Amino acid sequence: MRGILGLLGAALCLSLMSPAWADKDKGHGHGHKVFVTERDRLAVYTFYRSEFVGGRCPPGLARKENGCLPPGQAGRLWMLGAPLPPAVMFYPLPAALLGQLTPAPEGYQYVRINDDIVLMELGTRRIVEPVGSIANLQDAARPLVTDRDRDVVAAYYRDDYLAGNCPPGLVRTDQGCEPKRLWALGEPLEPSVTYELLPQPLLGQLDPVPDGFTYIRLGGNILLMSVDTRIIRAEIVDLSRLPLARPAVASAPAAVVVPGRVEYLGAGCPPGLAKKHNGCLPPGHAK
Repeated sequence: MRGILGLLGAALCLSLMSPAWADKDKGHGHGHKVFVTERDRLAVYTFYRSEFVGGRCPPGLARKENGCLPPGQAGRLWMLGAPLPPAVMFYPLPAALLGQLTPAPEGYQYVRINDDIVLMELGTRRIVEPVGSIANLQDAARPLVTDRDRDVVAAYYRDDYLAGNCPPGLVRTDQGCEPKRLWALGEPLEPSVTYELLPQPLLGQLDPVPDGFTYIRLGGNILLMSVDTRIIRAEIVDLSRLPLARPAVASAPAAVVVPGRVEYLGAGCPPGLAKKHNGCLPPGHAK
């Protein structure tokens, strides 16, 4: 009985070990399979599509409408699992692309044969794995930028942000790195900031502004600015927040606050106030 159990145990061990031995044995024969990850395939596609969009194709290929193709109607020059014929030329991949790929196993190399990217065994020139083709670089199903690339960019700038830095032209906020606002109430515009004056037909409908001030448009904002100092004294309208329809009842004219006085833009003054030479005041200058 003990002998039978021993034989059964040995058989079980052999059955469990056989796949590993088979895989090890395949490494010495033509049945060996070296897997290329989907990340590597996307990296290859992204690299050559970026080159294609930039108007470039690898040596020996011509730029066509949808990708980089060999001249004429050249057929596939290689066969999976078979050695590459001696007369067929292959090209190593650019270093910039190789740096993005999982390193090839020892004794193997990523190469380009016409418009195909493959993994080739160096000693035998045997093609062991297709990686991708650059014959069609306008496949809408394949992204130009991979999610991995997006994650790398986000991680880089997040680390910079956490270290207290932001790229030039951006300011650090609680949320992240944001464009610096072109203007702030009560602060002067920087010399590099340009603005537009309001059109004359519109200015003709407005009451004159105090001496030394002018209306300007900066992006989507209508502002009141001190001419000499370029200090923004008031925001009149944010054009990005205009109502879609005219209000049923006209709203009261907007008051513009300037240093030491109130200039009322409109035809009259609010109820209970009278329009004087220097603004809207209570009757008899009541306190």
